[in-house]
Amino acid sequence: MRLAALIQLQRRHPLKRTARSDEHERTELERVVDLLDRAGGGDAWHGPSVAAVLSTLTAAQAALRPLPNGHTIWELALHIAVWDRVVARRLAGERVEPTPAEDWPSPGQPTDDEWERTLTGLREARAVLRASILAFDARRLGETAPGGNYSVYVMMHGVIQHDLYHAGQIALLRKALP
Repeated sequence: MRLAALIQLQRRHPLKRTARSDEHERTELERVVDLLDRAGGGDAWHGPSVAAVLSTLTAAQAALRPLPNGHTIWELALHIAVWDRVVARRLAGERVEPTPAEDWPSPGQPTDDEWERTLTGLREARAVLRASILAFDARRLGETAPGGNYSVYVMMHGVIQHDLYHAGQIALLRKALP
């Protein structure tokens, strides 16, 4: 699906947070998307979301490498977006495995415009993933993910766990910034 079509689908099916008493009425895919929303920019119980740990950072800060052999915050933001896109493509049936260069793309010049493009790209990747999950046929959740040895359901939860893992790294890197 094209980005515009996926975003339209997302707008037609906005996920509303429900009270506990309504939880049983939600579909499993709505529950997965709720977790994705909370991890990406919402009310995550564990702590700050991906958007929260990236907020208020400048391009210069995001490009710093406080740990000599570690990734920068910028590289982590790009990497999160890569895997949101990979999982969306896998949900569409594509067997895709990023190369090392695709998995960890180079941020390029650390300008404010490039940093804003990175953040926009991350939001767009999340929107495509969200719409892809909502469009997925829930009867296929138990199928093996394309190219994997795990189910589609595990992959959906895995990308959320992946994003939160890197959000934790970003939170620690923020503390190490001068």
